[in-house]
Amino acid sequence: MGVAGMVLLAACASESVVVGIGDTDLDRADVLEWIEARGGIAAVGEVTVDAKVAAEVISELVTYEALIDLLAEHGTVASDADVAKASDKLVAAGFDASSSMMGRLSRWQAALDAIDAGVAGVRSAYEANAGLVSHELCTSHILVSTRDDADEVIDLLAAGSDFAELAGQVSQDPGSGSQGGSLGCVPTGAFVPTFERATLGAIAVGMTLVGPVPSQFGQHVIRIDEVRPTEPVTFEDLGSRTVNVLLSIASMTREVSLDGRFGTWDPVVGRVSQPAAPAAG
Repeated sequence: MGVAGMVLLAACASESVVVGIGDTDLDRADVLEWIEARGGIAAVGEVTVDAKVAAEVISELVTYEALIDLLAEHGTVASDADVAKASDKLVAAGFDASSSMMGRLSRWQAALDAIDAGVAGVRSAYEANAGLVSHELCTSHILVSTRDDADEVIDLLAAGSDFAELAGQVSQDPGSGSQGGSLGCVPTGAFVPTFERATLGAIAVGMTLVGPVPSQFGQHVIRIDEVRPTEPVTFEDLGSRTVNVLLSIASMTREVSLDGRFGTWDPVVGRVSQPAAPAAG
């Protein structure tokens, strides 16, 4: 792997803010410690880490801290007792009680527990933003293996290539590829969370093409074929979708800033894109 695919994590004294999520600021020490712990890196002095790993870890960090910020805006803040209960739940599930990650993971779990309990602030957070996620998703896509392949597809489309023809030629989804990439119109909840989040993010800002968007199937380039708003689903009817819906709302509504040495926050896709060059920690 070339240096462009690496991030340098240096043990320096600087404590400058690296990530801002709503009203939450995280300094270098916070972020580096989390990358080291969550990414499984034993950092001594200076280390390098796959930039993709750093981007994935920071994406998770932003998403869940955004959820906590959203719930706090609507009056739901975990008490010490809530966090302790969440910590016990994590330990019972096999997490190491002595891990440096436990404090943050316990706060995240407490937020998820509040969602499961349907407390008033959770309902308020959804109802105040339900319009963002109230759409049928009318899309086409081109599925490829790697981010580089998706970037190439985007470049070809920008140069004038026909989306349907390109889908038929290169998409690794044979079902939609034979239909020019069309996935039709489906209700929210039908697609994997990363695909749905990026589609809703594009609709929110009026974009018609978004990508690359990762999923377990590969990398997607998504075209918005029609904007079709629907009546919001009631909070009670969200069911098992509630957590993913609140996570999407949180990452769509929080202001996020990120030190460019660690990547770029993409508010449409709702993820961190890795830096093009190595980042000095």
